[in-house]
Amino acid sequence: MYVNHDETQAQTERTERARAAIQAGKFKVTRINPGQWTVKNGDKLPYVVALKPDQEDSNGSDWTCTCLDFQQRGPQVLCKHIQGVRLLEAAQNQSISEKEKHMDEVNQNQIPQGDQVLWELRQPLDMSRVKRRQAPGKASVPYLEGFEIIDRANGIFRFGWSFDLIGEPVIVRWQKKILIWNQQEKRKVPSLDADGIVQTEEVGLVYVTGKVTVELDGKMVSHADLGRCIFTGDTPESLDMALAGSVTDCLKRCFRQLGDQFGLSLYDKEIAQNAGLEQNRSGAAMKSTSQSPRSSSSSQTPASVVSRKYGDGISVNGNASEQEAFDQFKAKTGTTPASKEELRNWLTAQKNVTEPATIAG
Repeated sequence: MYVNHDETQAQTERTERARAAIQAGKFKVTRINPGQWTVKNGDKLPYVVALKPDQEDSNGSDWTCTCLDFQQRGPQVLCKHIQGVRLLEAAQNQSISEKEKHMDEVNQNQIPQGDQVLWELRQPLDMSRVKRRQAPGKASVPYLEGFEIIDRANGIFRFGWSFDLIGEPVIVRWQKKILIWNQQEKRKVPSLDADGIVQTEEVGLVYVTGKVTVELDGKMVSHADLGRCIFTGDTPESLDMALAGSVTDCLKRCFRQLGDQFGLSLYDKEIAQNAGLEQNRSGAAMKSTSQSPRSSSSSQTPASVVSRKYGDGISVNGNASEQEAFDQFKAKTGTTPASKEELRNWLTAQKNVTEPATIAG
């Protein structure tokens, strides 16, 4: 059987770099569904690693990654991001297997409930539970619904938890100017009545403070936080809805302190941009309106990063694969790529007609 020693050496190098990045804490791997992960390397934008469904992963050919290294060398050579996911998944499966074996050897009734609860709290968030909503003045944001939090708490703590309000709700009201869009000025301006007086509406904000108390290993542990909800108008119904909303918000924020099972990871900006999306997670992970700032400890020289920019103004990523691909595009076309997406599409087209270039990951 023919063995390509260059590919074998390249694969070994990427595997060792993935292992070193994991040991150094530079890789942040997040599972976003059973066959898809995001891999964040330091302060760089996250890549999306995927495994085709219902595959046994016998030879690695069913793995894909959105990084430029995989676009050129995969699937013959798997990038360090795929290898990082495979190493972590293998370690986790081994850990779970050892735990299950141990539980089979010990009488289930003799295992402290606290150990089971802590194990469940340490599991990654199932992204199928995540929803998205439109935030005021922003794009959509991920969130967990109130009933999801309560249902998960009942499952983990076996109903051994409670939620209590601390003190009375605080209600703040004020008059807010009504703004309308002015087509001529291309901006929002205050709305005026027939007498030229600025029109206003009453708005308010409800604050509540509460705490969640759970039982862990026979001890009661509490976490407190603040919940809030805005409302418009002065009707009893609007205030009633705001009170209920602030209590739910408080409950969710208290449970958030117990970890990923209650949505703590959704406060990570890189995870939040993909969480709860049903389709096109790969594109969402790669899309960005601005480049993240580079760490001062980056192994690449500052000149190599600053000198390369896409047509849309975004700087080229610091890894060697993207830099060399950028230079190849410029040498062959005489222009710089308009965006990272254009460079990726060009690489895919080149791969279909020519042998891929050898570029380090």
